[in-house]
Amino acid sequence: MSTGGLRRGLALLTGVGMLLGPGAGLAQDNVNLYRFVLDVDVPESAGLVALDETPTLVLLGAAPKPVMVTLLASRTPELLRPGLALDVAPYFLFGGGIRSLSGYRSNSVAGRLMRVLTKTTLSVAVVPDARNPDSWRVGFGLRTTLHDPHDPVLNSPLPERVAGALASHGVAPPGDAEEDVLERGVDLSALFAEALRTMRARGDIRISAGWGVSARVEGDVLSADGLTDTRHTFWVSGQSALGPRFDVLATVQGLDVWSSERALRFGAGVQRKTTIADFRAELAFDGTDERLHPAVAVDVKLPGCTSLIAALTTVPGPEARTLRAQVQLRGYLAACP
Repeated sequence: MSTGGLRRGLALLTGVGMLLGPGAGLAQDNVNLYRFVLDVDVPESAGLVALDETPTLVLLGAAPKPVMVTLLASRTPELLRPGLALDVAPYFLFGGGIRSLSGYRSNSVAGRLMRVLTKTTLSVAVVPDARNPDSWRVGFGLRTTLHDPHDPVLNSPLPERVAGALASHGVAPPGDAEEDVLERGVDLSALFAEALRTMRARGDIRISAGWGVSARVEGDVLSADGLTDTRHTFWVSGQSALGPRFDVLATVQGLDVWSSERALRFGAGVQRKTTIADFRAELAFDGTDERLHPAVAVDVKLPGCTSLIAALTTVPGPEARTLRAQVQLRGYLAACP
C-alpha cells in the first residue's frame, strides 16, 4: 500500500472509531471525577438541615460527598429520637462523573456551572416529630458548593500523577467508569495525602448554599392533607482554612421563611483538625428565641469511609433554651486510603 493510501486508511479508521465510541477522541483527556473525592470535611445532610437536626447550628462550607448515609440519635431532656438521612449527587447517580479534564478545569461560564452541578446533592431525611412522637417529620434538601478552592481535580495535578504512578508500575489505566483506583496493586496513599496537604495550604474560602423543606407526615402522604406544618429554610455557609489545622466557619440561615414566624439565624465557629478527629466550637444567634446558642462537637474518622460525630448544643425550646446531645454515624463515598 502506498504512503498516501496508508494515511487515508488510518484517517478512515480514526473517524469510524470516533463515531462508534462516543468520546473516544478524548480518551486521553477523560477523567472520572469521583476517583479523587478526598476523605475530608464531610458536610451535614441537607435533609437534616431542613429538619433542624444537624449536630451544630453553624454549618460547614465544604463540598459534599457524592453519596452519604447518616444514622443519628438525638437526645433532649424530654425525648430520644432516632433519624435517618440519604444524600446523593444526581450527577453521580446518573453516571455523570466521566468528564473531559480540560473541560472540567475550564473557567468559562459553562465550565464553572458544570462544576457547581457536579457538587450538587439531593437529600431526604426522617425523624420522629418532637411535638407528637407518634408522627414523623420528613425533610428534603438541595445543597450545592459555589466555590471550592480545595478541589484536587481543579487545583492540583492529582489525576495526572495517579495516571503516571499506575503507568510506571505497568498497570493498565482504569476505565472511564472505574471510580476506585486504590485497589490496583499500586500504593497511591502518598499522592492523595500530598494532594490533601496542598489543597489545605491554599487557604481561601469554600462557599456552599442550600434550601430545604420539612413537614409533618399525617395519614396518606400522597393526599393534599398528608403533609402539614411545612417549613422552608435557606442557608449560606463559608469555611476558610487558616492553615493545615485550623478553619473558621460561618453560617447565615433563614428559618421558616414563608411564614409569619420567619427568623434569621447566624453564627461563627472554629475547627481544629487532627489526623484522627476534628474538634469544633461555635456560637450562634437564633432569631426564634433571640438567644445565643453555644455548641461543641468532635468528628472522629473511622475505617472504611465512615465517621462518628458527637455534639452538644443548645436549641430554642418552648420557654427556654434546651440542651441537646446528638450522635451521628455517617458512611460516604470518597478516596479513603
